[in-house]
Amino acid sequence: MTDLSGKVCLIAGASSGMGRRTAIHAGACGAIVICAARRVDLCEAVAADIEAAGGTAAALPFDGTAPASVDKLLADVKAKYGRLDGLFNNLGDTLGASTIDETPLERWEKTLAVNLTSVFYLLRAAIPLMRASGGGAIVNNSSTAGVQGIATMADYSAAKWGLIGLSRSAALELGADNIRVNVIAPGIIQTEKMEVFREQSPAIFDKLLADVPIGRFGDMQHVAELVTWLLSDASGYVNGVTLPIDGGRTA
Repeated sequence: MTDLSGKVCLIAGASSGMGRRTAIHAGACGAIVICAARRVDLCEAVAADIEAAGGTAAALPFDGTAPASVDKLLADVKAKYGRLDGLFNNLGDTLGASTIDETPLERWEKTLAVNLTSVFYLLRAAIPLMRASGGGAIVNNSSTAGVQGIATMADYSAAKWGLIGLSRSAALELGADNIRVNVIAPGIIQTEKMEVFREQSPAIFDKLLADVPIGRFGDMQHVAELVTWLLSDASGYVNGVTLPIDGGRTA
């Protein structure tokens, strides 16, 4: 198992899905886990699960689209722990589908705010604390939509492509500070939302599955193990890369 012993790791978007599973796995790997999201009650439940398994965790509320909320989150981390060694930016959502000419401006702006600008806010606030800690590792969650175009989802795809560009720039800027920045690009992962989609649209689900060379979708644990490895010293020479985790779908 990946060793994160003693590292203070902030999991943004830890209330459900990939964020929740990663937070729990990071706790099992020895990290001091800070579970953060808008739904602090759900984060408290995640933190309780981590501690029940023998780990150390806390829950903090924040809204990734509000700069003041992001700044307060990092101030609370600094006050409570005095350092930050790892950050998983698991922020984002799909808000609808339409052709470019029929995409409402409000949805375009909100999609970029949720999927891209929120990550910028968190990076901007976290870097000084991580730099003062002597370095660390950052993992940003993009999507296979960030490495290929998606018809009727131009807003989401643009945001996820932008996230990769932001991350590469950050990797170049922060390498001298011993801060690594990498990106994961998940494909079809069986989250809670995917299970609902599977029940509602089985034909589309089967078509998506047919495009995956290894013939199955990913488990959230696959994501959790990749993220914790990227946050650990075991990946100490990996910097500025985007790693698809999609069963070969984008190959």
